[in-house]
Amino acid sequence: MKANTLRNLLLTKLITISLLLVSAAQGAAEAPDLEGSNWQLVRLKVLGGFEFSPEEPSKYVLNFRSENRLTGASDCNQFVGSWIQEGSNLRFEPLGSTRKLCAPGSLHNNLVLYLRDSIEFSIVNGNMIVTTTTADIEIEFEAR
Repeated sequence: MKANTLRNLLLTKLITISLLLVSAAQGAAEAPDLEGSNWQLVRLKVLGGFEFSPEEPSKYVLNFRSENRLTGASDCNQFVGSWIQEGSNLRFEPLGSTRKLCAPGSLHNNLVLYLRDSIEFSIVNGNMIVTTTTADIEIEFEAR
């Protein structure tokens, strides 16, 4: 009888803890809808832990338009495409870009290539952090 009582007590505690964990997970903040938001590049972290910040952040812009249309600028080039958001999952497809030759030191090539590989985003201290399929790559934007 004591074994059954202890087992039932343990089972009750496990169920209670499980319900609390599920409730906490459901109460977590949902990812904001990006439609209508505009962002400019603050930081680009690439393989090896190297970080780059543009001299003129306003030259590197993402504009999330209605109907999942994306427009943007990447230094001396413009790009268009579509964006797909499912919670905190974020993909850009397909991205088309003008092909002007930007000045040396431009982040254009890296930004457009890494955006194509994006998988997720989060908002940290008001900035949007985009992560890609390649570990250790982060693209950080601030709201415009």
